[in-house]
Amino acid sequence: MSDQDLAALSPDESMGKLNDYYYPPYITQAHIFNAPRGWGFANRVLKQYALQYVIDGSAEFRVESRKFATHKGDLILYRPYEMHSVRMYPDQDYISITIVFHYGNSTFPNEEMFAWENYLGNYANHEVNHYIAELVAKYHQPGVHNQMQCQGLLHLILSACSKSRRERQLPGASKRNNLARLVHVKNHILKNLDKNIVPEELERLSGLSWNYLTSQFTKTFGYTVVQFLIYSRIEAAKKMALESSLSYGEIASRVGYNSVHSFGKIFRKKTSMSLSEYCASVYDFDHWKQMNRASGDGGEG
Repeated sequence: MSDQDLAALSPDESMGKLNDYYYPPYITQAHIFNAPRGWGFANRVLKQYALQYVIDGSAEFRVESRKFATHKGDLILYRPYEMHSVRMYPDQDYISITIVFHYGNSTFPNEEMFAWENYLGNYANHEVNHYIAELVAKYHQPGVHNQMQCQGLLHLILSACSKSRRERQLPGASKRNNLARLVHVKNHILKNLDKNIVPEELERLSGLSWNYLTSQFTKTFGYTVVQFLIYSRIEAAKKMALESSLSYGEIASRVGYNSVHSFGKIFRKKTSMSLSEYCASVYDFDHWKQMNRASGDGGEG
């Protein structure tokens, strides 16, 4: 029986037709769909839970009376017997992943985890994105061990989404605590400019999901984590170039770049000049100030 057929069944009907499943959650469909232009459906009802994850493009989702404009990284949850529709936008691509599942006779803690919300958040560049991709890749591989990994990945997806939801609803005291975490992240970046700083490291350091961390960091400091990292590296490189005898290769290494070429490219992109041109401009300016002082013009003016 195909995935599509299994997904259309009730939990009880699907139980005897699933291979290599011995306990919930039971996953009856996991696939990638590249929609043709103009694709969509109206008023569909499933008897199981379904996650719809947007890999690329945009589409309008309706779940009962609620409407969502979804884009890359958005994740929607349908519950059993919730009427839902999808409509692509004109001249827009739409590629998505669908995961259909149920818990058999066990109870899924839906209200506790998601309070009956359908939109679970945006998870582009988030661990959830990787979990979903890995689940789909393993789903059609035979064997109990692969199905067990898929079940584990589904639980990771659901728990990460639930955690993200709780973080978005933190009260004032917790938000003050979050500020301390964000400052801790900021200081960690400044102390480790020579290291390869990855999202997972900052998640562990702060105890916040990457999605929530980046949004709060931007809201608090006015720039994203990545922007702050690049800015700090460039400023540190400027200081080293002016105040030390290090070669440009050594400077690049000390601000986290293995390649002088890569460092030079990002430096020029952000400052519109090379590091040597920056140093020359500073030296020229200092020389100009000294000349003005010597001639009695009063400095910078």
